[in-house]
Amino acid sequence: MIVRMVLRLERLLRGLTRFSGWASAIGMVLMILLVFGNMSARYLFGTGAVWLQELELYLLAFTVMTGFAYAMRHNDHVRIDVFSSRLNRTGRLWLDVITMLLVAIPVSLLILYYAWPYVSTAYVRGEGSPNAGGMPWLFLPKGMILVGFALVLLEALRQLLAGSRRLFFHYRRPRRAPLAGS
Repeated sequence: MIVRMVLRLERLLRGLTRFSGWASAIGMVLMILLVFGNMSARYLFGTGAVWLQELELYLLAFTVMTGFAYAMRHNDHVRIDVFSSRLNRTGRLWLDVITMLLVAIPVSLLILYYAWPYVSTAYVRGEGSPNAGGMPWLFLPKGMILVGFALVLLEALRQLLAGSRRLFFHYRRPRRAPLAGS
């Protein structure tokens, strides 16, 4: 019963991470198109808009912050392979569980805690671009810090659940008795 609940929660968290990967990919495509359009407008037609250039930064913040959790899911993030490459499967599971407990989850919570006032102050003040004709709502790219690290926190929880479940069943598995006559 508990294992089923853990599996459902893992599946839900995996779906959120998959969604964040798709969102990041769409943001990247939109950013590439926008950069190409801005460059074309500037060099071919001698025109451009400050707000379109700043929109590139908004899309960059969106793409990077939604892509963190997806990269973490696929082990495309920075990790200490010097240690993990020398460990067997069980050792790597332990290392992943300990890393999620002692590094990923606490760091994500800490960043969320300190980013909240930063984002809420930008929202309350109605911060916008310092450039004339720039983008309003500077709290949006700043808010992507909250979104990104919330997604990292959820992916870390998923990896913690998955690693703990695998370790539980690894140590729970009964050992085979030697065959008779050998």
